[in-house]
Amino acid sequence: MVIEGYWYTNIGSRSENEDSCAYFSPGPDQYCAVICDGLGGHGGGKAASSIGVKALSQWQADEALPSGETILAWMNEANRNILATRANANQMKTTAVALYLYKNQAVWAHIGDSRLYHFHNGVLADYTEDHSLAQLSIKMGELHSRSEIPSFEGRSKLFRVIGDDEIKPQLHAPITLSPGDHAFLLCSDGLWERLLEDEIMLDLHKAATAEEWVYLLRCRAMMRKSTDVDNNTAIAIWIKE
Repeated sequence: MVIEGYWYTNIGSRSENEDSCAYFSPGPDQYCAVICDGLGGHGGGKAASSIGVKALSQWQADEALPSGETILAWMNEANRNILATRANANQMKTTAVALYLYKNQAVWAHIGDSRLYHFHNGVLADYTEDHSLAQLSIKMGELHSRSEIPSFEGRSKLFRVIGDDEIKPQLHAPITLSPGDHAFLLCSDGLWERLLEDEIMLDLHKAATAEEWVYLLRCRAMMRKSTDVDNNTAIAIWIKE
């Protein structure tokens, strides 16, 4: 089994990049990827996302795949640190998505609207659902599909983030990766809001490497011209037999 990864982060048209990310291998057969998208402005968003990434990057060499309880504890640690750090007038908060791979096992968690997509043999097998007003509108039938989210007026309204008094991250049960090729994409809303999910899969089929996949996605996103481009960050991980 061969694993390759690639990441980038870009400020967009904003004055500061409030996204933070980490991609690393703490030990043999261990891989960790984390993206946090900070909210709050005036430096608060960047501080919050940095705190989130630090807390979710505590996996050490030779440790087993983190349990759901461990990941939840890391999320709560980030939350406590953000609440202790922020000034009274600065409501610094952050989204988070984190993936942990150990041998042929995977587990992930998220809160907010930073996303994870999992492809198996080139087909979308799983994905996270945003903790947002837009996603709720889909469940209520007011929107018909996730492709309508980028144009939804209340798209940026989130009801779960790190930095709330109480947090409710969503944990995905650990899975054993079935035989075949796997690809994971983690990204902040600054990237996915300018892409359709079919386009993400199309570029996966075109690409020869994880780096090329991210390059194609970035090129496609940049073709969607806008005067207001959010910070955008992605981590791609390919697992080839």
